[in-house]
Amino acid sequence: MCGIFAYIGNREAAALLIAALKRLEYRGYDSAGIGIHGSPIKIRKKLGKVQNLENDVAGNQVSGTLGIAHTRWATHGKPSDENSHPHTTAEKSIAVVHNGVIENYQALKKQLSSKGYVFVSQTDTELLAHLVQDLKKEMEGATWMQVVATALQLVEGAYGVAFIFQDEPDLIIGARKGSPLILGVGNGENMLASDASAIVEHTKDVVYLREGEMVEVRRSGYKVQEIQKVVSQLGKDTFSPRTGEGLVDNPIVKLELSLEQIEKGGYRHFMLKEIMDQPNALRNCMRGRVYQPVDSPDTWQVKLGGLEKAKEGAADGRSPLDRMASASRLIIAACGTSWHSALIGKYAFENLAKMPAEVEYASEFRYRKPLISASDTLLAISQSGETADTLEAIKIAKEFKALTIGIVNVVGSSIARETDAGIYLHAGPEIGVASTKAFTGQVIALLLLALRLGHKRGVLSQETLNSYCESLQQVPDSIERWLSELSEQTKVISKYFRLASNALFSGSGIMFPVALEGALKLKEISYIHAEGFPVSEIRHGPLTLVKNFVPVVCVAMRSDPAYEEVKDMVHEFRSKDAAVIVITDEDNKDFDKVAHFVIRCPVAKFELQPLIYTIPMQLLSYYIADMRGCSIDQPRNLAKSVTVE
Repeated sequence: MCGIFAYIGNREAAALLIAALKRLEYRGYDSAGIGIHGSPIKIRKKLGKVQNLENDVAGNQVSGTLGIAHTRWATHGKPSDENSHPHTTAEKSIAVVHNGVIENYQALKKQLSSKGYVFVSQTDTELLAHLVQDLKKEMEGATWMQVVATALQLVEGAYGVAFIFQDEPDLIIGARKGSPLILGVGNGENMLASDASAIVEHTKDVVYLREGEMVEVRRSGYKVQEIQKVVSQLGKDTFSPRTGEGLVDNPIVKLELSLEQIEKGGYRHFMLKEIMDQPNALRNCMRGRVYQPVDSPDTWQVKLGGLEKAKEGAADGRSPLDRMASASRLIIAACGTSWHSALIGKYAFENLAKMPAEVEYASEFRYRKPLISASDTLLAISQSGETADTLEAIKIAKEFKALTIGIVNVVGSSIARETDAGIYLHAGPEIGVASTKAFTGQVIALLLLALRLGHKRGVLSQETLNSYCESLQQVPDSIERWLSELSEQTKVISKYFRLASNALFSGSGIMFPVALEGALKLKEISYIHAEGFPVSEIRHGPLTLVKNFVPVVCVAMRSDPAYEEVKDMVHEFRSKDAAVIVITDEDNKDFDKVAHFVIRCPVAKFELQPLIYTIPMQLLSYYIADMRGCSIDQPRNLAKSVTVE
């Protein structure tokens, strides 16, 4: 949610800021703005798309080589030009952009208003500009770094911020708490961003700011410090931010991202590109993790490098995998699409590793008093690695000394850094708001973990592991051969259902989460109301929704223990004149005379089939949304990464 970019260097900033905001559009936003250093600071901001801002800037050129930019997702105050970022002081001597929520802004705003500060917006962000100005007046001789640190210590909530100052033509100050911020290190130029996609075309050298860190950015370099330490050193003669004392060691790392990966590559939408990229994404997730040892070429092994080694300084010398294998239970915390992959993971852990697993909405988990022990393991799943509620679940688990494992796609993200160990998906950047390849990447990562744990615990024989690994290796190729035909078939089906106002999805067992995911995809991007149900549960109320022409999508695998019940329900749906779509095995003819449309899927082992059966639902949702003229990559009211609670 929201996007930040800041630039300092020798190039004209305005064009760079606008280009960066376009890279950040996929995160979801309702307005955009830029601020360019000058006397006073020059502000341009517009409601709506970045294109509106670009048109305004083109007609009213602003010059300067230092600036900040922002795409806003409204949390305080309606979307409007006035509520857009950057926000400034009255005389435009300080400007700030901010991601996150300031929880105590009303109390602080009241104090500042009593001192005569006038607020022109309804946002919590404007408070930061006035607060920094007020503290600067009170803290005689303090640097901007010290003043900003003091201000941030007074606010409660989450923030990723970037400040610029009229009297400092060579300074940007950035800081983060609960909202990501990345420093891009260039040659004679540096930049800050909330997302690597805004930086990659300029540099691949980045520093991921850690929780509670701030950075002083100049053309010649940068200095990273801890906010708390900057404040604690105030008034002590031994501290000077210019001498190097108090700096933290936060190394430069290389971005694992290319410009080509964040382009559409000839596809109409990012979502379609990402659906079609799933065979490659699945191969990348398995690469180096599923292999045949040189000394034993007839056997297969699963190796998860991030879990296999004991953490440095671990008291008992056990690796995270060892601790997981002996855990009393697995708790999986996630939100949205990741929650659906977690449900599939639960089936895999119970079936393949014989381990008890519970799935929790991270947003609910954090607000009750969960019973957690040090023998539990919490798995946190998030595409972005920045989901606020999931990060809070991790903190709760750590309070009880439980092991925490992250399953994320974005390298260097907050969840990757906050957990004890983890698994990267290596699915590549996912720009479309509705998750596709990250979902199947999460599923395959969970399947690999279940297989590794089952084998380690001795409940999965080498022979069984071999058969699963061989089947896994075939899945990407099976999908790749099938995609072209499937795409054409779903395109035809979509023509009949593009005008629907409601839809139902049903599945049984491990396919129930697949039905939930199919319903979520349809409502996310086509704005058609859709719900997913277990097959048996439809008779307990939802059956009343089934009537003429209502699309009902049924997942019917012959290997499903409830297959006969699924068949009965398909007949019942048809008897009520529903428009029935059945997704089933490639050679299954049972529904040819019952369903209006039958989609046949390649065969795989039972626990692996969600990887395949999900894809028809993704394509159906995509083509229906496209035919309805919906904004597919940036659906209304949604953001790619939910970084507020």
